[in-house]
Amino acid sequence: MSDIKIFEKGSEYNGFCVLNVFELKDYHSTAIYLRHKKTGLEVLHLVNDETENLFSFTFRTPNPEGNGAAHIMEHSVLCGSERYPLKDPFTQLSNQSVKTYLNAATYADKTVYPASSTVEADYFNLMSVYADAVFFPRLSPEIFAQEAHRLEIDGDGKTSIQGVVYNEMKGVYSSFESVAMDVPVRNLLKNSIYEEDSGGDPLKIPFLTYEEYRNFHKKWYRPENCFVFLYGNIPTEKQLDFLQKNFLTRLEEKNPDFEWTDDIRNSILKTHLEYVTPKKLETELFVKTTGPSGEENEKKSTVYVTWDLGESKDAEQNMEKIFLTGVLLNHDGSPLQKALVESELGEDTAPGMGLDGLFHTLFTVGLRGVKKNSAEKVKELVFATLNKIVENGIDKDDIDSTLMGLEISHREIERNNGPFAKSLMMAPINAWLYGNKIEDSFRLRSVLEKVRQKIQNKKGYLEELIEKFFLENKNFAVCEIVPSKKYTTERTRQENALVNELVQKTSLEAIKKENAELHAFQSKKDDTSCLPHLRPCDFIIEGKRISDSYSLKIKTLEGKDNSSVDYFESGENTNGVTYVDVGFPADVLSSDKYKYLSLFAETVCDCGWGKLDWSEAAAETALYTGGITCSVLTSETPFTKNNADFRKKHNFTARDWVVFKLKVIDEKLKEGLGLFADNINNVDFSDYKRLKDIAVETRNDFDSSVVPAGHQYAMLRSLRKTSRVSAVDEILNGLTQIFCLHELAEADPKNNSAVFNEILRQIKAGGGFIHVTAEPETIEKNKELIAGFVKSIGLCALKSPKENSLEEFVKLTELDGKKSLENSGDAGDEKIVIPSLVGFAGEAFKTIAYGQKGNAILEICCHWLSNILLWEKVRTIGGAYGAFCDIDSTTGNVLFASYRDPTPQKTADVFENCLKEAALMDFSQDETEKAVMGTYSHFVVPKTPRARGNIELLRTLYAIDDDDRENKLLELLHCTPEELKKGFNELLEFSKKIKYRVIIGPENDDLSGEKIFLPL
Repeated sequence: MSDIKIFEKGSEYNGFCVLNVFELKDYHSTAIYLRHKKTGLEVLHLVNDETENLFSFTFRTPNPEGNGAAHIMEHSVLCGSERYPLKDPFTQLSNQSVKTYLNAATYADKTVYPASSTVEADYFNLMSVYADAVFFPRLSPEIFAQEAHRLEIDGDGKTSIQGVVYNEMKGVYSSFESVAMDVPVRNLLKNSIYEEDSGGDPLKIPFLTYEEYRNFHKKWYRPENCFVFLYGNIPTEKQLDFLQKNFLTRLEEKNPDFEWTDDIRNSILKTHLEYVTPKKLETELFVKTTGPSGEENEKKSTVYVTWDLGESKDAEQNMEKIFLTGVLLNHDGSPLQKALVESELGEDTAPGMGLDGLFHTLFTVGLRGVKKNSAEKVKELVFATLNKIVENGIDKDDIDSTLMGLEISHREIERNNGPFAKSLMMAPINAWLYGNKIEDSFRLRSVLEKVRQKIQNKKGYLEELIEKFFLENKNFAVCEIVPSKKYTTERTRQENALVNELVQKTSLEAIKKENAELHAFQSKKDDTSCLPHLRPCDFIIEGKRISDSYSLKIKTLEGKDNSSVDYFESGENTNGVTYVDVGFPADVLSSDKYKYLSLFAETVCDCGWGKLDWSEAAAETALYTGGITCSVLTSETPFTKNNADFRKKHNFTARDWVVFKLKVIDEKLKEGLGLFADNINNVDFSDYKRLKDIAVETRNDFDSSVVPAGHQYAMLRSLRKTSRVSAVDEILNGLTQIFCLHELAEADPKNNSAVFNEILRQIKAGGGFIHVTAEPETIEKNKELIAGFVKSIGLCALKSPKENSLEEFVKLTELDGKKSLENSGDAGDEKIVIPSLVGFAGEAFKTIAYGQKGNAILEICCHWLSNILLWEKVRTIGGAYGAFCDIDSTTGNVLFASYRDPTPQKTADVFENCLKEAALMDFSQDETEKAVMGTYSHFVVPKTPRARGNIELLRTLYAIDDDDRENKLLELLHCTPEELKKGFNELLEFSKKIKYRVIIGPENDDLSGEKIFLPL
C-alpha cells in the first residue's frame, strides 16, 4: 500500500506535483491525483487493498475524418516499439502473461489502453510494454499496410483492398443494428467529430495516407495529452518511480524544450472541445436512410427518436439523466417502455435505447420492425406519452423501482468483460477528457441521495426534467432506417470502383512489390527474449493447493409430499444482495420440446402471473427485486475416477436444467421470494398478444446477433454432432434456434401457450433443486423463510431423466439447404449464407477429455495457436479481425474460428496448415514456460461473489472434482517442451479422424458442402 502521508495536496514527489488527495469511501479507496511537472502527464491512483491492480493510458484522439486514423493507430502502436521491436508484442503478452485483462479500445473521442494483473511483477511487465507502445511505437510502412489498407492480388488475379481494420469495419457495416444505431449520433451531432465514424468507414479508410497516419500519432500521443489511471494496492510511489525512470525521462529527452504550463492545458482543452461540440439544431430533424439487409423490406424499418441532453459536468447532472432514464425505461411496465411495447407500431423496442455518454449525452428511444410510413406516428406516440406523464405526474412506484435498481447496482460487485476497475475508470477519464473536475465525476451513494432528496422535497422535480430535456428541447432527431439489399450492393459497387481508382494510381508490379515486402515483414521470426515473463515454478508451492476452493454446502430441505429436495448454499460476501436459483429438469421432456425451451425461458418471467398482467408483474418485480429471470442450462459432465462416487450418489449430475433466478437485496428477501413463488406457481400464458410480442422480439434479437457474432454460431454449429450436450446447445442457442424462432414467431400463439403450459407442468413434476448465494449470516437468519419458499412452490425430489439419444437431437439440428455442385464431406461441412461483406469459419473435432492425462497440455497448445500462429496466419497475413483456437476442457472438443474474415473458406484450410506447422516445431524451455503462464492466466482471474456462487453450482451439478482440477493445473504448470510438441502432434492426428467445418458468410460458389440460407 502507498504511504499516503507523503502525498498531500500541493506536495511534490519525483517530478510530480500532487493536485489533490480525497477519499472515495464508496470504493474503499483514497484517490491521489498528480501531474508531471515537466511533461504534463496526469495520473490518478485509487489506492486500496485490491490485489488485482489495473492501469490505463488514455489519449484524446479526435478525428474529423472518417478514415479510421484513431482506430488504426490503436492497432498499430501495439505492433512493436523501441524497447520491444516485435511484430506483435500484444499477442506475445497475451500468450505469456498471467494478466486478468488486456485490451485497447477506440472511442469516438478518445483511445484507452487498459491492462490488469494480480501479480505485481507481471503488472509492471504489462505497463512497460504498453507505455513503450503508446509513446515510442515503430509505425513502419509495413504496419500501416497490414493494419490500415493495401491492395492485394489473389491467385486468380483479382485485386482487392485488404487490412485488419478495413476488414473489421466491413463487418461493422454488414450489421444492420450497428449501422442503424449510428444514424442518430451522426445526424444529431453535426459539425463535430461524432458526425464521422471513429472506427473508420471502409470507403474512406483507403484515403488515409502514411504521412497522415504518422502525424496523427505525433499530434495526439503526447504526455501532455495523456491521462494515466491506476487502481489497486501497489504503492503510488513505486508506480510513479517506474513511469519516471522508464518513460518520462525518455520523453523529456525527446522534447527537451517542452515545459508544461496551464496555458498549454487550456489550449489542448479548447481544441478538443471545438472538435466535440456539435452545432445546435434550429429545427426538428427528420432523417430517412437505409441499412444492410438480405431483402427489401420497408415494413421492418427501425425508427429512433433521439435528444441531445447537453453536457454532464459532474456526477449529479449525470445521475439526473440516469434516474430519469430509469423511470421511463427501467422495465417493460415503465411508462415510456410500455407505451412503445403496446403501440403495435413496430414489432419490438429498438436496440440501443437509453443514454449514450459522449461529450453531449444522448437519450434514444425507438421501435424495430416499424410499418411503412409510420415514423411520424412513433414520434407522436413518444411525445404524447411524455406529455401524459408530465400532466398526470410520475407514479411513486416508478420512482421507487428506479431507486431499487440503482441501489442494487451500487451494492453489486460486477465484472463486465473485465475487472470492476475498468468500469470505474471511465468517469474520471471523461472528466479529464472534457476538462471537468475529477473529484466530482464518481457515481457515489451521496450523489444518488442528493437526487433522491430533490425528488422528495421538490414536487414535480422529475416532471420538470422531462419538460426541460424532452418537451422543450428542440435539439432532437427522428431517424428511420430501412433494411435494404441495395445498401450492401451499392457499397460493394463503390468499393469496386475504389479498387479500380487505386489500381490506376499504381502498377501491378508496385502492388506485388509492396505485398512481398509486407509478407517478408510478417514472416520474419521475432526474438521475444526482450519480453520479461514469469515462470511456472513461481506458482508451485510445496504442500499448498494451486486450484481455488469455494464454500458450497450440499444439504436437503423438505419439499412436496415430505420428499427431500437438494439445497445448495454458497456463503459469499455479496454486500447485502441475495441470489436464489431454482432449477427444474429439462431432460424429463421429450426431445421435440427442446426447440421451445429458449423462447419458453424468455417468456415465462415476462408474461404475467396470478392477478398481475405482464406490465404489473414487471413493475412489482422492479419495485422489490433486482430481477426475476429464467435460462436453460446444459453442460458436459466428465466421467473420471475421482468423481465416480459423487455421480453415483447424486442424481442431479449430468442433467439439463430450466433455472429460475431471483436477485434481491437482503432487506426485501421476503417480498422477493413471495413474487418469485407467485411467478413459478401462477404464470399465465393466456395473453396471446404478449406471447406473440415476446416471440417476435426474441426472433429479432437472434437475427441481429448473427452478423456481429457469426464466429460463435459457426463454433456451435461445428460441434453439434460431437455429443448430446453439443447438439442440445445448438438447438437452444445456435442457427437451429434461429429457424425455430422464425417458425414460432409466425405460429398461432395459442399453440405456443399450450406447449409452454405443458413444459412447465412436466418440469415442475420432475422435481428440482434450490441454490442460494448470500452472506452466511443472511442464509442463517432466513433459513425458515427459504424452507417455507421451497414448500410454497411445491418443489419435490428430483426424478430420473427421459432417455433421449444423441441421434434424436442431431436430427433436430439438420437444416434444409441447397447442395453445392460438389458432394459434402462425410463430416457434414456446411456453408451458411448471410447478407454480409465478411464471413466466419468454424471447425471442431474431438480430443482428450477432462480428467485424462494430456488434456491440460492440449489447452496450452490451443492457447499458443490462438496467440501466435493463428494470429499471424489468419489475422496478420489473412486480414481477418480475429482468429481463435479453444478447447472445451470438459469434453476435449477443440474449436477453431475466424472473425470478420474476408476469405473464410480459405481460412478453413489455414487451420489445418497451422496444426501441421506447429507439429513440426521444436519448443524451447523458455517458449514453453511462456505458453504455460499465458494459459494459466485463464485460471487466476478473480471472481465476483455472484460468479463464485455460479461456479460452485456448476461444479456441483456437473461433478467437477477438486482433485481433478488440481491435477489439471499441476499438469499444466509442469508441462515440458517435449510434452508440448507431443500435444501438437496429437492435435494433428485427432483432426485427421473426423472434423466438422462450418463457413458463415456471403454467397459464393467456391466451397463444397451444404448451402443453407439464413432467413435474415
